[in-house]
Amino acid sequence: MADSAVLERKLSNQRVGRSPLPEIDLIGENFGRLLEDALRPLLKTNIGALILDCDITKMSTVSENIPVPAMLGIVEVESSEHMALVNVSSDLVYHIIDMRMGGDPTQPAMPTTRSFTGIDVTLCMDFFDVVLTSFIKAVEESLGVPVDERLIVAGHKQDITTVRIAPKTADVLQLSVSLDIGEAARSGDFDFVLPLSVLDVFRAATMAAEDTMLYIARDHWHQHMRDSVSGASMPLTAVLNRLKMPLATIERMKEGDILPITAETPLGVDLVIGLGAPEEYSLCKARLGGFEDMKVVKLKDAPNPLVVTYLQKSIYNKPIERNAKKTQPLPPPG
Repeated sequence: MADSAVLERKLSNQRVGRSPLPEIDLIGENFGRLLEDALRPLLKTNIGALILDCDITKMSTVSENIPVPAMLGIVEVESSEHMALVNVSSDLVYHIIDMRMGGDPTQPAMPTTRSFTGIDVTLCMDFFDVVLTSFIKAVEESLGVPVDERLIVAGHKQDITTVRIAPKTADVLQLSVSLDIGEAARSGDFDFVLPLSVLDVFRAATMAAEDTMLYIARDHWHQHMRDSVSGASMPLTAVLNRLKMPLATIERMKEGDILPITAETPLGVDLVIGLGAPEEYSLCKARLGGFEDMKVVKLKDAPNPLVVTYLQKSIYNKPIERNAKKTQPLPPPG
């Protein structure tokens, strides 16, 4: 008997999980504001949306509190095997249909409870679309990233006993909203019910979007750094001739002295990149010439591939090819 009482007490104490989406209350606030903005042009009057509840509960609790008849929109989620549910009360259905048929928002109206026809469902389809679109936008605004998920109303029911979007023991997010319609303050309620497994899909989508945005941000940073590095100045020197002379000769140099050069030097020039020895490397050979009244040098061969490889690595963080022998120091000019 004691064990049975303990088990009964544990079963009656239904614990619920935590929402996979952070700041669920903020999502609820944004949802209400977006609903107001989207429903005004649809119903052609002022709309007030009050979030009555935004909490995690059990599917069984939600089902027990849905009266019959109610217009139940069964919502398919693109990346989930489970579905969501929009439960629109009969009072709200009446006001939506009346306003879409040209009802006067300044006059109160007494809703009538009845079964819903196919025409009723058609007139309410835009309302369901507004609810789904507003929720996705609320998630995007709250988390600051786009959500690439689609919510589609796949069908309608009037009796909750014929609907199964998730097991009765499943944890669900219940967004309960009360709408005030028009100057006469017509009112009606609806619930948007999403199993936590559906919210997991939204969380995965937002995480993927966050990773994409982070990658883009990093890529922009890398591009900026590459632009900065590639725009940096590096001395490029055209060396006409190189000599080795005793220090004593250099020390005795004076104005008017003549230095000998080889016969082929006037045509042959060595293009050197770097800040001076020892950080100075031969880029390629060139020839002296003239162009448009200017002295110029013309490249005689392609730049040193080893030097180009190191330049590419510096600018693009590009790995050095195996055949570039990255452990081999760059050769000095000459």
